[in-house]
Amino acid sequence: MRFLNPPITEAILDITVNLHDNFNHEELLKFHENIKDSFPNIQKKIALQGGFEFNLESSDEINSQLFSASNKTEGYIFISHDQKRIIQARLNGFTFSRLKPYESWESFYGEAYQLWQKYAQITSPTEVVRLALRYVNQIMIPATGTIELKNYVKTLPEISSNLSVIMEGYFMQIIVVHPEYQPSRAIINQTIGQVTENDKGEKAVPLIFDIDVFQQVNLHHNDDEIKKVFELNLRCFRDEIFFKSITDKTEELFK
Repeated sequence: MRFLNPPITEAILDITVNLHDNFNHEELLKFHENIKDSFPNIQKKIALQGGFEFNLESSDEINSQLFSASNKTEGYIFISHDQKRIIQARLNGFTFSRLKPYESWESFYGEAYQLWQKYAQITSPTEVVRLALRYVNQIMIPATGTIELKNYVKTLPEISSNLSVIMEGYFMQIIVVHPEYQPSRAIINQTIGQVTENDKGEKAVPLIFDIDVFQQVNLHHNDDEIKKVFELNLRCFRDEIFFKSITDKTEELFK
């Protein structure tokens, strides 16, 4: 189902891999050579590592100090001209992000998968170990009078009917599985923000509905099973969670 004004603020496709032990991060720059016309901006992705040691000098005092710290290049970030498309090419995988406006699954997935193939051609992963799709949605609920969240979303935290309180905010996280899409799993994060303005300048409360679906795998990077997992499991699971969690009133906000 397509909406004129979809609530998706970011769509993310992520593929975690294992590379050969001797693969050098600078080889990832060859990947950038193939895409630099569309993704001219480049940043290093640094992994910080450190630790602490504790000296017990007395029974009631613990002195701690940083004993090691290092930074290591784990990959690169490539950003499009309009800063709406972002690639992470890392030593442990590939990520493609599309920021608002989101056009369609075909457009998003088609570009992401082509870029993944270019990454895989350069890196030749020994195996693909995890596939994931994440959609961050922002539903702008009109701030007119008392807001009943249940009128907009069906998946919500529930407060005891015996407790006389008013909910001013919340953060909810649940992990779910579905018999039809196993072994895929989904992490659903949901929260609400402070009153702000929507695109029309009207007061609204942003409800963040973050759906992260993923599956552990053990596949070759050329295996057609990768596309099947994305299209038949992860995409369908994500769609079912989203569309069966919102109401008709919410759908009207996207038209």
